[in-house]
Amino acid sequence: MKTAVLAGVLLVLVHAAYSQEVKNVICPGSASQCPDGNTCCKLASGEWGCCPIPNAVCCSDHTHCCPNGYTCDTSQGTCTKGDMTLPWETKNVAQPIKVEAVICPGGTSQCPTGTTCCKLASGAWGCCPFPRAVCCSDHTHCCQRGYICNVAQGTCTKGALTLPWETKNVARPIEVEAVICPGGTSQCPTGTTCCKLASGAWGCCPFPRAVCCSDHTHCCQRGYICNVAQGTCTKGALTLPWETKNVARPIEVEAVICPGGTSQCPTGTTCCKLASGAWGCCPFPKAVCCSDHTHCCQNGYICNVAQGTCTKGALTLPWETKNVARPIEVEAVICPGGTSQCPTGTTCCKLASGAWGCCPFPRAVCCSDHTHCCQNGYICNVAQGTCTKGALTLPWETKNVARPIEVEAVICPGGTSQCPTGTTCCKLASGAWGCCPFPKAVCCSDHTHCCQRGYICNVAQGTCTKGALTLPWASKSVARPIEVEAVICPGGTSQCPTGTTCCKLASGAWGCCPFPKAVCCSDHTHCCQNGYICNVAQGTCTKGALTLPWETKNVAQPIKAEIVPWSSKTLAFTTTGVDSVVCDSSYQCPDGNTCCKLASGQWGCCPQVKAVCCSDGIHCCPNGYTCDVSAGTCSKSSAPIPWVLKNLALPDGFGDVQCDSTHQCPTGNTCCKLASGQWGCCPLPKATCCSDQQHCCPQDTTCDISEGKCNKKDEVLTWTTESLALLTLGNIKCDDTHYCPEGNTCCKILTGTWGCCPLPKASCCADMLHCCPNGYNCVSGQCQK
Repeated sequence: MKTAVLAGVLLVLVHAAYSQEVKNVICPGSASQCPDGNTCCKLASGEWGCCPIPNAVCCSDHTHCCPNGYTCDTSQGTCTKGDMTLPWETKNVAQPIKVEAVICPGGTSQCPTGTTCCKLASGAWGCCPFPRAVCCSDHTHCCQRGYICNVAQGTCTKGALTLPWETKNVARPIEVEAVICPGGTSQCPTGTTCCKLASGAWGCCPFPRAVCCSDHTHCCQRGYICNVAQGTCTKGALTLPWETKNVARPIEVEAVICPGGTSQCPTGTTCCKLASGAWGCCPFPKAVCCSDHTHCCQNGYICNVAQGTCTKGALTLPWETKNVARPIEVEAVICPGGTSQCPTGTTCCKLASGAWGCCPFPRAVCCSDHTHCCQNGYICNVAQGTCTKGALTLPWETKNVARPIEVEAVICPGGTSQCPTGTTCCKLASGAWGCCPFPKAVCCSDHTHCCQRGYICNVAQGTCTKGALTLPWASKSVARPIEVEAVICPGGTSQCPTGTTCCKLASGAWGCCPFPKAVCCSDHTHCCQNGYICNVAQGTCTKGALTLPWETKNVAQPIKAEIVPWSSKTLAFTTTGVDSVVCDSSYQCPDGNTCCKLASGQWGCCPQVKAVCCSDGIHCCPNGYTCDVSAGTCSKSSAPIPWVLKNLALPDGFGDVQCDSTHQCPTGNTCCKLASGQWGCCPLPKATCCSDQQHCCPQDTTCDISEGKCNKKDEVLTWTTESLALLTLGNIKCDDTHYCPEGNTCCKILTGTWGCCPLPKASCCADMLHCCPNGYNCVSGQCQK
């Protein structure tokens, strides 16, 4: 029998499976706590720290710790047990213990522990003084669990028992703590870290004091290093999968009004005067404003201006720099597709009509009836019309129709210049385009300055005015030229800017529509956004009840470069008799395409006229170019460029390969997730989706991301590390209190508790760290068959 040998053994610590009932570890003194599965260890400061290992050994350096049974080697910075050596772990500061409360739906009100949230007649939340109580229909009283409200008698009954009902108290508002991102306009949940995204906006990494990876999409836990090539986090011999950041939430800045009423700071910050006399924002609540008029310290600390620090007894922290206070417009939740929006703090959910609706909860669960929704963490019970979470049951909510939005583009008129998102294109005195640093700004007549939306340019004074308010005007920066190589029009001689679509003009030349995957209107002058229909008679774009003005195309630019990206073929369609390119008696491609055979033997369509069909059965190149299959390019000289991205999946009803309940791909394709989180279509059946979330490979091959190619699979297997288990009831049961996700295997780990191997029916290795696929054996750090 052929033996498969492990290549590149990775030694990785495993995490304990979550138990059903998560209990924190209370440190001595009962004033601090650590997460379940941690160990309390004293820090050098005398405070308690948390070692992320149960029953751990606290090292004498007061900073690190080792697993149970290991010895701290402080000279080497390792943990040893006989011949085994592991890197030691760094402790985190323990959290202070707070009084637990019952959080009411919506997350803005709370009731004391042991009470129940009940709606009052005013619509606000009240607190009933019983756990899991019954809320009476008069919106004022309540009864104990198991009793029935007798509104006529003002009592609570249970069979022959009768008790007086109770009056609810008004619930207290919740002061939501958050991590304020630099700039003061975005925030992340407590215990996370702000990291910049590729868009320039802030994202949230789900670890405290995390490491932000250079790809602007992922992050690693503190103390780990991002391995961008492998898509992992490493710490010595330890390897963990990296995490994806979530988009940070905008901060509602109306709450903190600075003295004078003309400036404001985000919620959770403090107004402090700057050296200029203007107001600045310190990124802490109730902060201490330092006398240098530039820095500030957290509440309870003292500014040490000479040292540039903040002190509190023996504790010393670096001080923070204030940001300039400014007016902030409340941002909305933009629904997928970018044509609809919902209010801040709500969630976009599809309606039965296919349009977007708004659920009145953040990160809500959209119910399958396309009408209702539930709060985050609850499950829709469509049969009962309720939301459930274990034994908890709440009524479900009805969605409202989302409002259409005006799509803001960063492409300046003419399609050759662009400005950053959130800015406005304004003409400069030279006639070129400049960028004003405000959305929907007012361009001043001096062709140099601009004002915020709603303000008027006072050219004589050099200011922006709005009633009694006066602000200094802003200077425009020069717009950047657009790199237009990304969108190549059919024929390979014209190009449009990234994020636009090639559409034929009346002259027969190519024009550029300022939307991705746009609909080209039959008048050969205008176009509509993807998913809309051109109403030529009205000069509009329609989608159900939604109506938007159509857009005018710009003339495409000629291509000067001698290199173009190769194209991925799409599956040819059945002959319909329309004017198209005929492949054989049964299949045809759209006009302007070329028929090319796919690897599956089916006909595919290359979106080029008289194209060259590449030998890989996947891609094609423009006429006159040569396919370089090893490099994944089309070349007409020695300068190649990368291959193109996958297309977005089609909405429900336009394909045969089901991705999820609302997206499909054409027959012969494979659904693959894109980096945006949306579904993409790989033009190969049963394809391998590459980890860069851009490309794919034929069945039974692997993606070589570093080389940009597909390799045939061999019998070499790497063993797998058990990963952190999810708390999911009803999946893979380890024992009465521990579970692993579907497709995993329960394996005991070094701590003696359960870990989860991400393979079905796997072999648990004797080192209690690793596992191998079903049918393979763990032999000397290898998986052998």
